[in-house]
Amino acid sequence: KFILVENQLISLTSINLHQAEQLISIIEHLYKCGIIHRDIRPQNLMFDETGNHLKLIDFGFATTLENNENTKELGIEGVVLYAGLKFLELYLQAIHNAAIIRTYKYERTFDLTCALNVIIAAASYEFWFVIKEKNKNYNGLLNLIDNLSDFETIKNRIKVLF
Repeated sequence: KFILVENQLISLTSINLHQAEQLISIIEHLYKCGIIHRDIRPQNLMFDETGNHLKLIDFGFATTLENNENTKELGIEGVVLYAGLKFLELYLQAIHNAAIIRTYKYERTFDLTCALNVIIAAASYEFWFVIKEKNKNYNGLLNLIDNLSDFETIKNRIKVLF
């Protein structure tokens, strides 16, 4: 079933600190529920009519993890543009070698990396040109995700991006 609502949600075009924190909180909730959305991108982030509450939409590629699972190998679906470095390296290597990759071991933290990339891209259009060399905060946040202990640390560290 589908629910069609007109003029109730507003597309994400830029992001501020409060909205970035909301996005991390959404991902935290999914993480705790064992859900990987697999399609975190600006087109799937909307605001309510007040513009104060961020919503994540389109769970068509979402999957669930069991409590003891940290990865799940699945067919590649969703937009790859905001995926994490490990995913993009695999994807680019396959393209370079004319190979076809059909699956990826999605990490429990896959959406968190995608959310961080959406935040960075929305906060700075020059992201793709300068992030690797000039933004040490981004690399630090990626390291935090790789060694995730709590979401509060991520929420506190994204403040340096604004």
